[in-house]
Amino acid sequence: MTTTFPDELDTRLGDAIDDRVADALEDYITEGRLDGRIRARRSPGGLAAMVAAGVAAVLLPWCLILAATLPSTYEAGHWKLTWIGLDCATAIAAGLTAYLLHKRNRNAALTAMAAGTLLVADAWFDVSTAAAGFDRTLSLTEALLLELPLAVCAFVVAARELRR
Repeated sequence: MTTTFPDELDTRLGDAIDDRVADALEDYITEGRLDGRIRARRSPGGLAAMVAAGVAAVLLPWCLILAATLPSTYEAGHWKLTWIGLDCATAIAAGLTAYLLHKRNRNAALTAMAAGTLLVADAWFDVSTAAAGFDRTLSLTEALLLELPLAVCAFVVAARELRR
């Protein structure tokens, strides 16, 4: 069974981008700013918002493709490296957050958000990859009592720093 869903998505995304470029060009002509110099577009979110929307537009259908095609089990190589890397990244983000908070640096909001996100990902993968029985119970307990509460704390720190 073949589907043209990705082609339709490409066409719609291309049309949306074409419309956005045409609107921008029309704005430049109307405002008399079409003099060959490149200027940053002053719109809420601008290019970053467009890129984020593009990522979401690509990833959501990709998730459906993965749901339909990935096997339910898979033997992973570099298992230790994966988990050690995730935990090291979490430790680095938390440590950097502590350092930046100590220095009263507002960038602590960024590292706190990263630490919280890594903790949520760690909890998710711990629980979803654990074998039934004791391993899953231990993973759920760790997620509910440690990782997720610490992630909430990290998100609260990030929000507090953004308000400061």
